[in-house]
Amino acid sequence: MWRYRERGYPDVTLPGQPDDEEFAEAYYRARARTPQPIIKAEVDEAPAIPNESFHYAQKSLERTMEWQELDGETKKKNTRLIERFLNTPVVEWNRLTWRAVRCNELTADLLRDYITGIHATNPTVAKHSLNAIKKLLWAAIEIERWMKPQDDPSLSIRVRVPKSTKNPAWPIAIREKFEARHPIGSAARTTYALGFWLGNRRGDVAGLLWSDLVTEEIELYDGDIVTIDAFDFRQRKNRNRHGGKEMFIPIVDKLAEALAPLNREAGGTVLKTMWGDAFSEKSLTNQMAVWTRQAGIPAGYTLHGLRRTFGTYLAECNLNARTIMDALGHSNIAVTDSYVRDANRKRAMVDVSRAVNARESKRDAAKRRGNLRIVG
Repeated sequence: MWRYRERGYPDVTLPGQPDDEEFAEAYYRARARTPQPIIKAEVDEAPAIPNESFHYAQKSLERTMEWQELDGETKKKNTRLIERFLNTPVVEWNRLTWRAVRCNELTADLLRDYITGIHATNPTVAKHSLNAIKKLLWAAIEIERWMKPQDDPSLSIRVRVPKSTKNPAWPIAIREKFEARHPIGSAARTTYALGFWLGNRRGDVAGLLWSDLVTEEIELYDGDIVTIDAFDFRQRKNRNRHGGKEMFIPIVDKLAEALAPLNREAGGTVLKTMWGDAFSEKSLTNQMAVWTRQAGIPAGYTLHGLRRTFGTYLAECNLNARTIMDALGHSNIAVTDSYVRDANRKRAMVDVSRAVNARESKRDAAKRRGNLRIVG
């Protein structure tokens, strides 16, 4: 038999077992016997809230170097999602919120219910919410040692976000239309070439400097030594967290052709407005929309879409996922794997069509042979 005990109150008998619904309901009713205190933002100590609660897990998380290293926007987003979780009632019929619940009392079923409720309206927010709660659990497990790693209720929960239809890769026909409308030497063609053949984000394309262009001798795996031109720079993403990922991207022939007519003597950014100034990310995005419209290209084909085009292109070149990951500067190989899977799926279907065509050709040939008559 299970009982709930709290100093100053009589014991409460809890029916069933901890995994039973009636047990959980009786437990949280017992926990809610006293009104929740008003927690002031400037007060760290709240006597009515257990020391091992999610409230204190948040406090612990915010003191870690991992949290301090997050950029401002990431902190703001995670704080918003964490506060939403902490202020959510555990059950609809009382005022007990997750803020006052001990971390080890969160079960996989309860967490799944919470995330499922968000997922019904916005899968992306559900995914980010789960990651935010995982941060609290990480603090409870790794920093405070309130729980064991194997007791983490989030281990069995995955949130799959539907593949985005925004910023699609540019098909060959779309690329050819753009190239036909905007000649080499124009700002439009230079932006297109940098976006495609470097495969980097719009901020990196806009901020790319002529001083980032280097010439180096590289000894290859087979022992050959080659001299190449390459852009050597750090990605803007995560620059405030860990300095950004260092990129070394050789200039392919098509990009070299696009850069050849440009004036390098003035230095500064490779891309410049008609007044000689650098593009901002937003202005470059807006200008690309103008250039695609001029080329008669439907709305939706963007600068970021060229990055996806390059990822698809590399996968279709039969490069492995790790190489593509390095080329694009991905921090998570799961993102890169999607390019490889898509390319392999297309290859498999091409093999299917070839097999069908080959068999049908044999059948047609057999029929023709059967219709031949020998005249003596």
